[in-house]
Amino acid sequence: MKVSIALILGIVLSTLAVLIPPAAVPVESDTLTMAVWGMPFEDRLFRDGYARGFEDLNPGWSINYQRQTQIVEKYNAWHVQQRGADVMRVGIDSYHAFVDKGMLTPLNQFIHDPEVGLSEAEIADYFPQIWRQLQLGGEIYALPSDNAQYGLYYNRTVFDAWNAAHPDAPIDYPTSGWTWDDLERAANLLTTKHERGRTVQYGIMFDLWAWPFMAFLRQAGGTCWDEAGTTTRVNSPEGVEALTYLVSIIPEDAPIKAIGLADSAASPAQLFKVGSLAMLLDGSWRAPNLELDNPDLDYAIAPLPHGRERAVVSGSVLWAISSHSEEPRKAWEMIKWMTNREQSLRYWDALRVAPPARISVVQSEAFRSTPGLVTEDGVVRVPPMRREQYPLRAAWLEYAITPDPQTGRRPGFVEASRYQMDLQSAITNALVAAVRDGVDPKAALDRVAAEVHAIIDRDRAAKGLPAIRRD
Repeated sequence: MKVSIALILGIVLSTLAVLIPPAAVPVESDTLTMAVWGMPFEDRLFRDGYARGFEDLNPGWSINYQRQTQIVEKYNAWHVQQRGADVMRVGIDSYHAFVDKGMLTPLNQFIHDPEVGLSEAEIADYFPQIWRQLQLGGEIYALPSDNAQYGLYYNRTVFDAWNAAHPDAPIDYPTSGWTWDDLERAANLLTTKHERGRTVQYGIMFDLWAWPFMAFLRQAGGTCWDEAGTTTRVNSPEGVEALTYLVSIIPEDAPIKAIGLADSAASPAQLFKVGSLAMLLDGSWRAPNLELDNPDLDYAIAPLPHGRERAVVSGSVLWAISSHSEEPRKAWEMIKWMTNREQSLRYWDALRVAPPARISVVQSEAFRSTPGLVTEDGVVRVPPMRREQYPLRAAWLEYAITPDPQTGRRPGFVEASRYQMDLQSAITNALVAAVRDGVDPKAALDRVAAEVHAIIDRDRAAKGLPAIRRD
């Protein structure tokens, strides 16, 4: 009986095998993991444009796309587990630390490869201030994607109203020729009060974080680090001068002096959007947001004013390869492709948060207008920039990468170091202390130096190295 049942079952299974076609066997493809951070709408560029675009160019390859929050922590956690993303979006302020920990693949082997490498012209096309920062021990560990810059936003309506009311004391629109004195004069004149003493329009404001201080420190002739990157120079006389100046131009009753208002309707950006702030120091990423929230705002952006030096603080987003990648050569092909001229322009066209890190792209005609980014359901996420808007909204970005006629130096600079994140956090605290609590600028910056040097020396002790001898 058991044999009969087995025979019947065998016949049934054989019949089913004939009648039902076999399931399609999945064809395994080679895979790269790509990790980014950003807003969900930015998937339209990074996932649909870059990841899917690279797949189209490389049949048989697939991109495991991941948009992460807290991506620095994620990268560090993956590294501890001896794994990582093949293609990594990295901020330059984390770059030195990642290299020091052995998290990134050295790229010289690919850069100088005769088949897949970069030409001398391509290397020279990257913004040189960024390229120099990427060279550590003779190696390059990432390719630059963009060059975010810090500038001076100004409300043209406010300037026009002042000039109409004060024809004998006009204030010209800001230009690259403005000095600290020009900025201070305009800030004072454009701060207006209600008859009861309440300020109804502020001259200038900015978020309390590291970038405004780093910009004015360099303009004063100072620098954040010594050559070794193990001793900070923020508490130099130039640093004290810069912080003292920044504190002095903020109105006494400015909302940023109050705790808890940084992200409220009284924040500098929000006040600028509604016309209650004449000038705003902010990054290139602010422009699309202003236009989205207030399309009728008549504003423009100028390069930062200068002190003894012409200096524009900037940053950069990079594309790197994890040291744990099993496909570093293919990952190289992808990051090289994403930073070529065509894809760099695609980045600007879609997001307009920062100019690409390629000089030829910023100086091209195609850079002077953008189509913006609209979702499939018709929601505008990044407004377009028309060609006639370029002089007001984006021409200022050329200043940072253009050599000064007198010195030959480009005003743009990037601060990067193994301990850059620690320094910037401490600078932010110092700026808050000086602006909100009235702490003496020298004392606030001495505290920064002490905190950062303690972090460096603890790190060195953990590696069996002696503390740095500092004057």
